[in-house]
Amino acid sequence: MTKTDNVIAKTLQILGGIMIAAYVLRALVAIDEFGGGPAFEILLQGVILGMLLIGFGEVIKLMQGLYNQREPERPVEDGEKERRAALRKTDDSTVQLETRNRILDFYTKRNMVVDDIEGTPYAGYAIVHHDGQKDVVDLNNWELEILSEGQLRKNPELRSLVE
Repeated sequence: MTKTDNVIAKTLQILGGIMIAAYVLRALVAIDEFGGGPAFEILLQGVILGMLLIGFGEVIKLMQGLYNQREPERPVEDGEKERRAALRKTDDSTVQLETRNRILDFYTKRNMVVDDIEGTPYAGYAIVHHDGQKDVVDLNNWELEILSEGQLRKNPELRSLVE
């Protein structure tokens, strides 16, 4: 999507070429009337002005290419919606030892005694039994998170695990 077609740029470049050609013809006519010195100045003026127009046209083309490369603005999405979309099934419903230790540390810091930790059929989630309750724990982020009732209501698959 780096298309650089732009009518203004093309017009400026064409005008620059026409200007150079016109000044060359004018310099040729000036050689006969005024001599080589003034004719060279006329030719030099035409080349400089024509190249400026061609250069401006090229700059506009490059800017058009940059404009076309912009990323479209992304709509703001709910983080919970992304997490629900990322819910994927897994065949391995066991909780690894490292993950168990993370969960135990997390609950110990909150002065809760963990009775059991079981895996879920969904990757990145575990069920923790403590004090006669069941919690669904999200393991997908850097820090563990106990899913609230509101989050479980929004995600019926995970809610069915604790009922």
